[in-house]
Amino acid sequence: MFRKLHLPAWYAGIAALGIGFLSPQYNRFDGHFGLSHIWVLPMLLLLLCRYEELHSRRYQSLLIGILIWFSSQLHFYYLGVSAIFLGFYTLFHILRDRSWRNFWTRFSHMIVMIVLPFAALNIWTHWSDYCPDRAAAPYGFTNYIGRWEGVFLPYNFFPMHQWINENITKIRGMDFEAEAYAGLAAFVFTLWLIFKRRFRLFEPEWEHAAYHRVHKNYLRGICFAAFATLIFGLGFPFSIKGLEWMVNYLGPLRQFRGLGRFTWAFYYIINILMFYILWNRSQRMQMGKQWMTWLKSRSEVVAKYFPNVAKWSLVLIPLTVLCWEAFYFQKHKALPLMPSIAQHNAVAASPDHWLNKVDFARFQAFMPLPYYHVGSENLWLEVYYPLFKKVQYTALQTGVPDMGVNLSRAAIGRMVKSMQFSLHACEPPELLSELPDNRPIALMIEMSKWEEVQKKYGHLLDKATQVYQNPELKIMSLIPDSVRAWSQQQALRVLAEAQQASVNAGRGFRSEKQPGWYTSINFDSITTSEHVFQGKGSGYGNIGDTTWIWNKPMPKGTYEFSIWTKVDEDMGMTQDVKFLEKSRLDGHQVYFRKETLRSEIKTIVNSWALYVLSFEVQEDNSNLGIFLHKKDASAPFWYDEVMIKDKNFNLYRQESGWVVRNNYWYKLPKNWPNKK
Repeated sequence: MFRKLHLPAWYAGIAALGIGFLSPQYNRFDGHFGLSHIWVLPMLLLLLCRYEELHSRRYQSLLIGILIWFSSQLHFYYLGVSAIFLGFYTLFHILRDRSWRNFWTRFSHMIVMIVLPFAALNIWTHWSDYCPDRAAAPYGFTNYIGRWEGVFLPYNFFPMHQWINENITKIRGMDFEAEAYAGLAAFVFTLWLIFKRRFRLFEPEWEHAAYHRVHKNYLRGICFAAFATLIFGLGFPFSIKGLEWMVNYLGPLRQFRGLGRFTWAFYYIINILMFYILWNRSQRMQMGKQWMTWLKSRSEVVAKYFPNVAKWSLVLIPLTVLCWEAFYFQKHKALPLMPSIAQHNAVAASPDHWLNKVDFARFQAFMPLPYYHVGSENLWLEVYYPLFKKVQYTALQTGVPDMGVNLSRAAIGRMVKSMQFSLHACEPPELLSELPDNRPIALMIEMSKWEEVQKKYGHLLDKATQVYQNPELKIMSLIPDSVRAWSQQQALRVLAEAQQASVNAGRGFRSEKQPGWYTSINFDSITTSEHVFQGKGSGYGNIGDTTWIWNKPMPKGTYEFSIWTKVDEDMGMTQDVKFLEKSRLDGHQVYFRKETLRSEIKTIVNSWALYVLSFEVQEDNSNLGIFLHKKDASAPFWYDEVMIKDKNFNLYRQESGWVVRNNYWYKLPKNWPNKK
């Protein structure tokens, strides 16, 4: 790239190495590996330079299209970054030359570069995708944005970052998606570009050099596109408070929720511009007569050598700074080389290792406990990394499928089924009917989390038998049909409790003792709702609007709030619930709390999920508001069967085919008489 711009080989080589070894994509070698291909964006810039050089551009636009088509299969974000960058680049040149011929040429080449690869990839992915219900609006578009500190301030392990943080101002913490440090020299160069008297890349006398005339439109175009793409990657304007609604009109761009990655284009381009401009300015540098007279009055030696010192300082100081930062970055971000886990001896050297002790051929799948479900599909159960590694290399070594989820854009229907299987079984999980047979499932249990697993996954552990245990891992064999049996037996156990409850609690409920304060809301009066969980109706609205569930006085105490929502819709699990307590005397706020419902999910029944949260009313003479609202979101949602109750007693009710305990709806076996 630098040689194409007529920089000398030694200078181009050192600058290219510095840019390569400080690249923000280096951070992706140990995560999001597809994003670590550092050559993609520089190759795009090189082909774009050749595109501007040649009179016939059709072949070059086709090469750019092929590059984007290929690199998008390494990681789809290369398409997103390239599309936004080339869009701004094309817009710049159309505005500079508003002739019809230029517009048609640029626009038609843009179709070849971006639209055709996008169409080809969409046809391919949709043709091969048997899951039509993937999330159209993944979480995080206005969260995983770039930050100016991440672009212009060093990484937090750099001495300068620590000095600024301790002596000048506190630097806010950032998600790693926001970090794409351009380098100190590039930061100073950016300030010079912005604040110099005239924002001009080229000096007037550069018109006399042929290669300047050839490249100036290209360099001006990538400069404009780099700054525009940087601003887009920083979330402007849709991340500004009050303008979040703009996200709903961005179409396919919403799939590229990691906007911090769009700042990578700025990293490469600002460094290319810097070294190009500084080299050419240094070669044409001439000291003014007044400066030379002043220098000679001080010393003839200084006057003789100072021009060359200034000339080479302009070139070498930024180059030295970049190389030192690249060296420091590599030294403190070393990637340890480890034996490949594809080799059996690398992961199971000990004779007592589970890969050497357990016959995995008899299992149809692994299920990690604690269960993880990570992706962009409205749900996030965090990975416990030590267990994740064990499950991954066990699956790799044995070829047995892993039921844990660590991917993005998972189909919503499949997400609901896999989640339901991991949660408290109020009905036989739907996944059971889709398993190929009743061969056992291996429960891979992290021993350091054993107590948590026992409390949360009783329906899986109840009939499971142990086949292996060491201080790190316990493996248990689960017969899938035992989960169906546990669900039915649990429903009968709750039914027996309900039949023993002798205290009439009103509203069709009974209790085992004198009940405290509670309310139950069934929304049966809203019969226009498209989806209903139980009864004749349900509530519905937009996830981005404020939906009030309760706004009345309540006595002081500790309570449980539970609600059922339909979760097989796009963004179905992303709702937030907010508690607002205000004094009835003067209206001042006593208490406020916000929780994400999906973190409190307890069970799934027939594509509806139950969420249960504990909360406290702190003053007797206060009014409590409970409402649902998700900032920066727009999607329909449905809710049903709300219960708010004191935690110190249980409520029971029997309906046709169901028995209820504290808003947990248990499905009775089919052969059980359907009577109250």
